[in-house]
Amino acid sequence: MALEEVFPDYAAHAAAGFAGLCCPRRTVMIAFTPRAGSTHLCAALHQAGQLAEPNEIFNPRGPARQESQRRKVSLFSDYIASFAAGPDETFIFKTCWQDVAPLAPALTRLFPDLHVVYLTRRNDAAQAVSAFKAEVNGQWHRRQGDAPARPLTEADFSMQRILTIHGLHIMDRRGWAGWFAAQGISPLRLVYEDFEEDVNIALRVLVPALGLKLHQEVPPGTGYEKLADRLSLDWTQKLLGRLLNLS
Repeated sequence: MALEEVFPDYAAHAAAGFAGLCCPRRTVMIAFTPRAGSTHLCAALHQAGQLAEPNEIFNPRGPARQESQRRKVSLFSDYIASFAAGPDETFIFKTCWQDVAPLAPALTRLFPDLHVVYLTRRNDAAQAVSAFKAEVNGQWHRRQGDAPARPLTEADFSMQRILTIHGLHIMDRRGWAGWFAAQGISPLRLVYEDFEEDVNIALRVLVPALGLKLHQEVPPGTGYEKLADRLSLDWTQKLLGRLLNLS
């Protein structure tokens, strides 16, 4: 699915290089690779005082359509313009490389006051396993107190699919690195493992560095539960062994 299926005028704007579209408001883009804690971080930003919880505004697989409906717009031009209005001093959104790549050459024109946070994960093998597990059982996130999804077993394991996901994540990281270099952007970098146990560690970095008027502390338990378990660790070790053999 692509944004052309969400906005009837998207293809025409893309062909014109998105000329004439602009959100002049101060903007923070959280650039991420999948399963690097972006949902957990954005929930914490909302809890810290960001009235509009950051969303994947360019994700055509549901979020973009939902966001356009919430904003009561149907055209891509109106969608971009709507970001300039809102309850917060700074507009914050998040995106993975896959979704934003078609707009990447125009991003700094669409958002002329753009600040970038790059969210990554140190253990890319665990990251791929996490994405695979979510793909299989359908539980990408679990809020505090939510019921767990169907537990996975060894029978669900697929090394080939996990290797494919790992390769896609590598492509995402290369895409972001290339865009940062082309645009001369040095993003503020956050690593999932540094705040997975306490999201306040990320807020203490993010809020003052970007001049956000938000709390730097949120209550313990804010956000989402970790989904990793013993099986995650076992499958991560299997993947690491395979990657070592491939190298």
